[in-house]
Amino acid sequence: MPWGDWQFWLVTLIALIALILMVRPIISAGSLRRRGIRSSSKAHLTVEGRQLNRSQRSSEHD
Repeated sequence: MPWGDWQFWLVTLIALIALILMVRPIISAGSLRRRGIRSSSKAHLTVEGRQLNRSQRSSEHD
């Protein structure tokens, strides 16, 4: 290993930063699910972009 080469350390640092940026969303999503915090999977907008009113929302769950 080229311990004294500055390019080795630069590339190693870039790789570690990239690894952290890729793994962090996976870990944070898993920790939120473990705590019971879940995001809603249903959208409350129609195709036309209008929001659903309460009577339409409650009939979807039946």
